[in-house]
Amino acid sequence: MEREAPLGVRERLDRPPVELGLRSIIYAFAVFLTLYTIYYAYTLFWVRVRFANVFLGVGVALFYLVQLLEKHVAKRSGDGLVAETDDTESSLFEHGPWKALDVVMLLAGAVVALALAGYVEFNFARLLEDAPIFGWTTTDYYVGVAAMVLVTDATRRAYGNVIAGVVVAGIAYAFAGPYLPGVLYHTGMDWQQVARNGAIGLTGVYGFILEVGTTAVAIFLMFAGMAKAYGLMDLVLNLSREVRNVLETGVVQVAVVGSMIMGSITGSAAANTATTGSFTIPMIKDQGVREDFACAIESVASSGGQMLPPIMGVAAFLMADILGIPYLEVVKAGLFPALLFYFSVGAAVHLIIHKFDWTTDAEGTFDKSILLDGIHYVIPLGVLLYTLVVLRFSPLSAGFYTIVALVPSALLKRLIDAYRGDDEPVEVAVDFTVTTFDGLRQGAVDMAPLVGILASLGIVITMVEQTGLGARISFRMLALAGGILVVLLLLAMATSILFGLGMPTPAAYIVVAALVAPALTTSETFTIQPLTAHMFVFYFAMLSAITPPVAVAVAVGARIADSDFLQSCKQALRIGAPGFVIPFAFVANDGIIVWSSSTPIDLLVVLAGTVAVVVATVGYDGASDLGWPHRIVYLVIAGGAMFGPQMVQLGTAGLLMLTLALANTGRLPAVVTPSRQ
Repeated sequence: MEREAPLGVRERLDRPPVELGLRSIIYAFAVFLTLYTIYYAYTLFWVRVRFANVFLGVGVALFYLVQLLEKHVAKRSGDGLVAETDDTESSLFEHGPWKALDVVMLLAGAVVALALAGYVEFNFARLLEDAPIFGWTTTDYYVGVAAMVLVTDATRRAYGNVIAGVVVAGIAYAFAGPYLPGVLYHTGMDWQQVARNGAIGLTGVYGFILEVGTTAVAIFLMFAGMAKAYGLMDLVLNLSREVRNVLETGVVQVAVVGSMIMGSITGSAAANTATTGSFTIPMIKDQGVREDFACAIESVASSGGQMLPPIMGVAAFLMADILGIPYLEVVKAGLFPALLFYFSVGAAVHLIIHKFDWTTDAEGTFDKSILLDGIHYVIPLGVLLYTLVVLRFSPLSAGFYTIVALVPSALLKRLIDAYRGDDEPVEVAVDFTVTTFDGLRQGAVDMAPLVGILASLGIVITMVEQTGLGARISFRMLALAGGILVVLLLLAMATSILFGLGMPTPAAYIVVAALVAPALTTSETFTIQPLTAHMFVFYFAMLSAITPPVAVAVAVGARIADSDFLQSCKQALRIGAPGFVIPFAFVANDGIIVWSSSTPIDLLVVLAGTVAVVVATVGYDGASDLGWPHRIVYLVIAGGAMFGPQMVQLGTAGLLMLTLALANTGRLPAVVTPSRQ
């Protein structure tokens, strides 16, 4: 799908007055929110919860205004805000009473969001210090209820009824506890307790999830928005076209890499499939790849991107805060599992492309000048790595210095291009300034839908903690496992996939971290380290995006690829199959997560097992199609390499390499299947 060129200043002003006014307000709110975040990262002038309150008010108001623009006002999408109407005249009330009601609700939501933030800010000292001792006022309770309703509605509008229903169910559960049986029973709460715990006590809505989201998560999404404004997506697209000229697998591998990198930033497998997939899936299909495989490749890559450090779909920051460990430890723990998954997807795609003969001639040349177009990204990425790994700054501070490095780097690149093209310096300066402010706007607009769900998830977690549901679920899972680790892990896998269905990355991780992870860490029978347990449930929550019956990433990709949903799910499970095994492997070989002297051996044997799983699920070893007897042999080898005693692991890893070497030299007989489906 061809992307629209950004609108010029004159074209932006050539709009109906209502649309122009609304866009101007959105622009002002968005730029303020990004600059407010950057300034806070530099000064830390308030405690985090106070900063988060203002961010929540402006962020939710911005989200409602963007919804109003996109659903009822906008007529063009050149600045990244996509219109849904095709009308030629701008009128807010031309579509009947329901549309008019929605307009009123959106405007009211924006006003209420700002009013709530103002109330909490004005009464902040009292709510933080005096109210827990002397009590809350009736107005406080009403404000708490209003905050909970507001963020739940914002969540519904951004992510649908299912996720909003989880929030509503959490609140309802707080009331209904005395009437529920068995593990669900608790003594119950009245409405004042729900309002206090859910919001106005500066917990719930204003809890640690919102605090992390509005600081560490926001600064990186805003960096991503600015990078996109400076041409990051265009660079990825151009690189994809060039690599297609020199790789037999063509553009497919580049699409995998690009989707995983961008997926790490977006925080939603479905959203990433929709954005990057809108141009990668057509390019993959143009190479001759069948529709269901094109959908599956993009869906799996976008889902895998959520596991990729340093951002991990913004879950890395939440994980560090929940576990109370340095952020860098989470990045280290996530590195090798992500590389294993990354490698498995790349290997599966490579084998599939050759198996079905979807290769390209690869007789062209790679235009190295394309790399120079992205040279200015090297400096901010270097700053990011240096501040996180060497200086061990917090993610918020590292994100600040990364943005500070990005702007002059991009400006220098523009000036060099202008010098080569004989452009006027004044014109370049004006264009760069407009682009920079567009980037400030884009980062905040990308962050705005996430604000509501982070706040509403705080409600869910608070209700789970206050009612003791998490502890009871953990106890019941341990009882069902009967002291057998494999059974416990299978129960945790199934539960994580169930709770993760349809949710964006932060939401899915928060839910499984509260309800499932404790079962893996509280048992005296098993010795699973907390970081390993959280990585385990996190992986399966992410894989729910390609798991039927919901498989939200596949559903989005299937619409773009025009493929059958269930057939696409089948291929996605085939390509992503190693991802369902890797979490079990790093529990059995936890040197992959917690680095130690055993890490190199653990990584080697799990890598060998991953290769064996890929060959078995694809049914191709690089030389010939494999029948089920050969596939089963590879699965046995995978099991031995990943889960056997160390000598068995090393032996089967060696056997795998020998088997593949013999197969690709034609010395190993294979059972060739007659059908390639």
